[in-house]
Amino acid sequence: MSVEDFEARIEYVFENKSLIMAALTHRSYAFEHANAMQNNQRLEFLGDAILDFIIADDLCLRYPKEREGELSRLRSRLVCEGALAILARKLGFDKEIRMGKGEVSSSGMMRDGTLADAYEAVIGAIYRDGGIEPARRFILTHHKEFLDDPDGQWLASDDKTRLQLLAQANHKAVVYETIRQDGPSHAPMFEVAVSIDSKRIATGAGRSKKEAQQAAAAAALKRLDPNTGDVCI
Repeated sequence: MSVEDFEARIEYVFENKSLIMAALTHRSYAFEHANAMQNNQRLEFLGDAILDFIIADDLCLRYPKEREGELSRLRSRLVCEGALAILARKLGFDKEIRMGKGEVSSSGMMRDGTLADAYEAVIGAIYRDGGIEPARRFILTHHKEFLDDPDGQWLASDDKTRLQLLAQANHKAVVYETIRQDGPSHAPMFEVAVSIDSKRIATGAGRSKKEAQQAAAAAALKRLDPNTGDVCI
């Protein structure tokens, strides 16, 4: 990892370089390497609180007439795991996180949860290094597109992502289950069901599990209220 390259990407230079190294160190790496003094869990805890505060403050300034419930909904959408993972990928976090061998072999650095945690940890590290104003600049700079259009489709690169973000913003869990596989091994067909909070919403088919999941997500989105994530059709 080149600390200088990463600092250029996030537009912040650390006085204490150990903070950024800790922010990008997964607990699995720290467990395997005695010389890794810290992992990013404590910084992630701190960054999560700072992110919530800065986003809430910005929304209150942008929407002085909105009720608390609507502000809470917008904040949930802006700080959900999927949103943070997208920002982390844009900044190349997936190439910088230090992980243990088992996590590396299972592509752990690509998981939304891992990326979101690292993003929050970097916010915590910036705060510890430079205080609240650099942390505020980082958040508002990289969240700008989201904040300018909090109900837009900026997060949705595909139907599965859109469904995940809608569910997370409304504190719901999405689960995909392969319910059928047909056809020869060289040309299989899969059918996948998608459930939200243990309730089956839709199914989809495709020539791969990924394609079937996308089809199921697209079908589910047509049945759900775009604001609450509740079934409306």
